[in-house]
Amino acid sequence: GEEYRMFPLHAHFNGKNFDFGGINSPSQAASPPEVSLDLHNLNADSKYTLMMLSPDCTSCGIHWCVSDISASQPLAPDATASDSDVTSECDVTTVLDYVPPVPLKGAGFYRYVLVLLEQNSTPPSVSRSDTLPQLISKYELVPVGLAFFQSCWDSTVGHTLAKHLDMDEKQFVVQKTKDNQEHYAEELFLRKEWEMKTGFM
Repeated sequence: GEEYRMFPLHAHFNGKNFDFGGINSPSQAASPPEVSLDLHNLNADSKYTLMMLSPDCTSCGIHWCVSDISASQPLAPDATASDSDVTSECDVTTVLDYVPPVPLKGAGFYRYVLVLLEQNSTPPSVSRSDTLPQLISKYELVPVGLAFFQSCWDSTVGHTLAKHLDMDEKQFVVQKTKDNQEHYAEELFLRKEWEMKTGFM
């Protein structure tokens, strides 16, 4: 497929940075992330779309989408000279309201990706079931920025599924054998160990 040059996005949930591959629980990610853009990497004449999506989640592919972000808009009051907090801008268009992560119980870690795309003209029309390649092709979007994190089940997932997606958590049953449980425990241990070594906690 086509290759794109992308820069890292500066994003965090309530002060905890995304980091690349770091762990944020569904409860930590209950509200949309705050996102700052390095204006030096953007075209001042372009508009941008910001999406949060999961390649692993079958119940909700696109979790959030805001469009018409302008690199030339005034900075937020708490932004630095080089960064602008796009989540505080009043002129952006919310295409899809934010849905927190919904990794299923027993399914291990889901990946969640925040991607910034340069718009060709009009903002994309997006549904929860769309995929990023489909949207890039249909609306001639160009990926320019990226951040991602991982999340696994906690007690807020059932409420999120019911409130935002009108789904009952009980309809999603993940069969876990003893081998699966041991693999999940080992995966969690290795990820926590990696976080501590890299200072992501």
